[in-house]
Amino acid sequence: MENDKYIGRLLGGRYELIDVVGVGGMAVVYRARDTILGRYVAIKILKEEFAKDPDIRKRFAIESRAVAKLSHHNIVSVYDVGNEDGTDYIVMELIEGVTLKEYLQQKGRLSWQESIFFAEQISSALVHAHSRGIIHQDIKPQNVIILRDGTAKLTDFGIASFATTQETRVVQEAIGSVHYISPEQAKGSKIDYRTDIYSLGVVMYEMLTGRLPFEGETALQIVMQHINAVPPMPSELVPDIPKGLDAIVMHAMCANISRRYASADELCADLARVREDPDTQFYYTASDDSSGETQVIGREVQRAARHAAAEDTAAIPAAPRRRSEPHSARREAPARRRTSVRERESSDFFEKLSERPAMAAGMAVAVVAAISLLVVAVLMFTGSGKSAKIDVPDLIGRTIDDVYADSEVMNNFEIKEAPSRQESDRPAGEILDQDPGEDQQAIKGSVITVTVSAGGDNVKDTYKVVDFTGKSLDYVAASLEAHGIELKEEKEYSDDVEEGKVIRTDPEAGTELARGETLTVYISLGKEQKSADVPSLTGMTQEAAQRALSERGLSLGSVDQVESDKPEGTVVWQSIDANSSVNQGTTVNIQISKGKKADEQKPDSSTTGGNTGSSEDDTPGKLPPTPAEGSATIPVALPDSADTAHVVIYVDGVIQYDDTPSTSQGSIAVTVQSTAGDHEVTVSVDGSSTTQTYSFN
Repeated sequence: MENDKYIGRLLGGRYELIDVVGVGGMAVVYRARDTILGRYVAIKILKEEFAKDPDIRKRFAIESRAVAKLSHHNIVSVYDVGNEDGTDYIVMELIEGVTLKEYLQQKGRLSWQESIFFAEQISSALVHAHSRGIIHQDIKPQNVIILRDGTAKLTDFGIASFATTQETRVVQEAIGSVHYISPEQAKGSKIDYRTDIYSLGVVMYEMLTGRLPFEGETALQIVMQHINAVPPMPSELVPDIPKGLDAIVMHAMCANISRRYASADELCADLARVREDPDTQFYYTASDDSSGETQVIGREVQRAARHAAAEDTAAIPAAPRRRSEPHSARREAPARRRTSVRERESSDFFEKLSERPAMAAGMAVAVVAAISLLVVAVLMFTGSGKSAKIDVPDLIGRTIDDVYADSEVMNNFEIKEAPSRQESDRPAGEILDQDPGEDQQAIKGSVITVTVSAGGDNVKDTYKVVDFTGKSLDYVAASLEAHGIELKEEKEYSDDVEEGKVIRTDPEAGTELARGETLTVYISLGKEQKSADVPSLTGMTQEAAQRALSERGLSLGSVDQVESDKPEGTVVWQSIDANSSVNQGTTVNIQISKGKKADEQKPDSSTTGGNTGSSEDDTPGKLPPTPAEGSATIPVALPDSADTAHVVIYVDGVIQYDDTPSTSQGSIAVTVQSTAGDHEVTVSVDGSSTTQTYSFN
């Protein structure tokens, strides 16, 4: 990304793009500095290949509308949206933390208490989003950021839809998140809020057990399992999980949407009950037999497909299944009845399927074919067919789970494990070898085959230092803590690395450390700021003022012309007082005299007796009187979307007030001065302006 054309660019006249912090399927997220408010933000910009597509730009605008409607402490805030020279962008809160996926990779799995802690926050965010008519459609651990204080923030509403006008996004995006896709998304059916609940159920399952409910060698296999299979209950994998939490997860993940939680509110309430009383039990599975009913369809279709396959000698693979149904369904659910099929949607149709295996086989083929087409469409949509070659990433030393969670890798290559894992002295899951290697190039979408460590009896209890350059201290601390490595922090100035980010480590990346050893991490203090005294610019020309500022490492900002009795073309006002000590690079705004109005310069003939020459007897009393001074108090309403707001007040086009007050006040009243009479006043709050006339008295 070193040659990225946006890095160093100023968007909207205020956002200076610094570097890339994330790459998605359709957009790139940059770290930027808001030069007006002096804070760092995240800016999402459509990739160039998609920015030319009007349909995609429309969807990007929909995302902007979606996230702009949301204001919740568990959802990443949006500050601004804009378009400049065809570049659409969204300005968002820049948060420091790790994704829930990274956190899970570090800890393996979470305790049931911690799982509830995060699940409640995510469901609370969904309650808010759903109340605004927005379905996220891509709930997964990669889209949840965990802050140092434990706050979970839901992000990336990139495929969010409005419930009133929603369309399924399965062709474009859903297959990209197959491990968390809802059955209705996989089938291309109409979706509603409950699709987010299903995906959250999968996330809860992964938090509790440390594994995904459905896995397979291909995306198609995983999709078919979401439609047809039921995973083992979490407590079958981790015995100390409360039965009530088992029921919550399985109810949220019910394949039959009508048997699932009706709202995120209900899910959140159940989580709170189990948190307060771990012995709380629910009987969703046993009472309504939803899991069993959902499975009848899947079993009948697969059984019929296998029967037809045997007759036609055509292999139609069924989705892999860990279990046919959960324990509670086997123990408590009544025997399967033909009449239960009629209780489903399209009941007559499915009853015929169960009676006619050949038709069911045909439907199975159709479903497989349809999803295969969707997968092909996704590959085409994401540009996998492009012939341009790109650099192969270095995967050796990383864990396979980390690579699967890396969107930049997964968007460009297909990662495939070798047929068997290899015993080694490296921890299980670490990548030992890859083909092609990192020093080669390959066509986008190519397969990279990786050999993964299976561990063994001689596994070294060591940690291999990774390249932390550009990462936050919190990220490093979390990574080292998971491996028992001590952290020592050193700070130094850097012209290249952003303040608060890692410059380098000692020892360097690739070094193996034993538990208890120390890694020294050098954190950037940013560029070393040198101070300068602001010169007095009054009376200088604009060119002279600019030279005087440049000599001290300062910059000339806005230049406004104002009426004044000072010599025309000279500085009459500067935004920072002379002799003030500021950092080099600071901007100083000035006002230049454009002289008096013509009628103020012309002598009054009634007092001069028509004498056009000069006279030693001329007195000040013969000149027009100095205009009376007046003032007006301007009310300013402050937004509640951020801690501060940038407020600028212009009187007849000249800046009279420029500050960033705290928004906790709700509103402020600013007194500005000018000559007595009516003046046009423009109030700008975070770039949004209103103009009206005020009377100055």
